Amino acid sequence: MTPRNLFNIILKIFGLFFLREMVLVIPQLISWISFFIYPANFDNNSHSNYGIGGFIAVLFIIAFYCCLIYLLLFKTNVVLDKLKLDKGFNQEEFSFNFSTSLVLTIALIVVGGVILTEEIPNFCRDIFSYFQEKNLTRGMTKPNYSYIITSGVKIILGFLIIGERKRIVEFATSRQKKNHEGS
Repeated sequence: MTPRNLFNIILKIFGLFFLREMVLVIPQLISWISFFIYPANFDNNSHSNYGIGGFIAVLFIIAFYCCLIYLLLFKTNVVLDKLKLDKGFNQEEFSFNFSTSLVLTIALIVVGGVILTEEIPNFCRDIFSYFQEKNLTRGMTKPNYSYIITSGVKIILGFLIIGERKRIVEFATSRQKKNHEGS
C-alpha cells in the first residue's frame, strides 16, 4: 500500500465520521431554526434580526459540512494533492496490504454501530418519558413525541449504514475510480 492509498483511506474515514455528525446534528439545527421562526415569547421584534442571521448561519454550517463530506468522500485525490499528504516518505510502499473496500466496510460498521449504541438508549428513554408524561398528565397536555421520531430515524439510519455497507462501498469506490480516470 502506498502512502497515497493510506491517506486516501484515512480521508474517507474522516468523511464518514463527518457524515455521521451531520446526520446527528441536522435535527438539532432544524429545531434551532424553528425556535427563531416561532419564538417562545411574544416579543417578535427581538427575534426578527436573530432569526435571519441564525438561519443564514445554519445554512452556512450545513453547506460547509456538505462540501467537506463531498471532498473527503469523493474528491480525496484533490485533497491529497492540495495538502501534499503523500509527499516526504522515505519508502514508496508500506508493508501491510488492506483493500480500500475492506477498510471502508469496517469504518461503515463502526459508524453504524456508534450511531446504534448512542441512539438505542436515547430511544428507550424517550419512549419511557413519553408514556410517563402521558400517564401523569392524563390527557391534560399532549406529550411531545418528536424525540422518539428523531431517535427512531437515527436508529434506522444506523441499521441502513450497516446493512447497505456493500452498496455504499461500491458507490464510493466507483466514484473514486471515475474521478481518478477523469483527472
